[in-house]
Amino acid sequence: MLRVPLRVLTALVVAVVVVLAVVAVVRDGADPGGGTPRPAVEEGRSRVAPRLPGEVLTTVGVVSYNALRHLPLERARRDWDRLTGRDDVDLIGWQESKSPAFRELYPQYRARGWETWHWPDPDGPISLAVSWRTATFELLDVSFRRMHRGGYPRETTDPFPARWVVTAQLRHRATGRTVTLLNTHVNQHIETEQRFERNLNAERAKQHLARLARMWDTAPGSVVLGTGDYNFDFADDSRAKPAGGIIRAFRGHASSTYQLLGLDGLRPTRNTRWIDYVFVADRSLRKADAEAGSGSGTAQVARHRVLGGYTSDHAPLLARIRLYR
Repeated sequence: MLRVPLRVLTALVVAVVVVLAVVAVVRDGADPGGGTPRPAVEEGRSRVAPRLPGEVLTTVGVVSYNALRHLPLERARRDWDRLTGRDDVDLIGWQESKSPAFRELYPQYRARGWETWHWPDPDGPISLAVSWRTATFELLDVSFRRMHRGGYPRETTDPFPARWVVTAQLRHRATGRTVTLLNTHVNQHIETEQRFERNLNAERAKQHLARLARMWDTAPGSVVLGTGDYNFDFADDSRAKPAGGIIRAFRGHASSTYQLLGLDGLRPTRNTRWIDYVFVADRSLRKADAEAGSGSGTAQVARHRVLGGYTSDHAPLLARIRLYR
């Protein structure tokens, strides 16, 4: 029988433990290269913002979720059941929601207290949808606007469709507040090492962000929110602040929950990156300083969290938004 010296056996055990630890770290969403801040992966560890002066009327839950268009029906149904079954979710901005599975699921959730707006025609925002809890919200109006045309294989190595912004205007039943959601999906393959790629995808994405920046100021409603897959990591964007990027384009127009609350306790929404966003228009933001006075903005991000257990290649980002009188 082969005899292994004790010191050799001990070294092998230590090596296996180290390898398993590294694998666990990578699976939990940390960047093994150290380029991205390492988050805690447990839900519920993120910062909770203190209440600001003024009366809080209610708190609503807003989710941004790229649902993965290739999901088969039963896997998509499990995600729908899980997300709409949460009592802290009231409004969902979906991306990649054009699949046959999703079109079949939309009407099935009416009996469960949810309604969904979606566009059935490929000549329009077929990949974007908005769902709302009908006991909480009443839909007033929906419009959409094309940000740019698609990029064809002869133009780019990573073709992309035309991109849109869907603007859904709703009335919060209990308070009468008008809440408007701007939902969108920005091109893929636009970021490299904290900078924009030099390709058509990135060029059109910067056009998309510049046009959307102006929409935050003109969208109807006293509470203007946003959801979307922006395909640019917040940690990289906040560190490098590239020209035409999210933070620079939206400065003075809208702020993400990441900017307002930070990344502490927040797992990435896709692999090692925070690319799925919830925004509040700056004109809607409640201010903390005394100069803002009691008549300042109507909305405050109370907390945010990235939800686990879903089958898409993205995880849903949930923000709890306080509405003030």
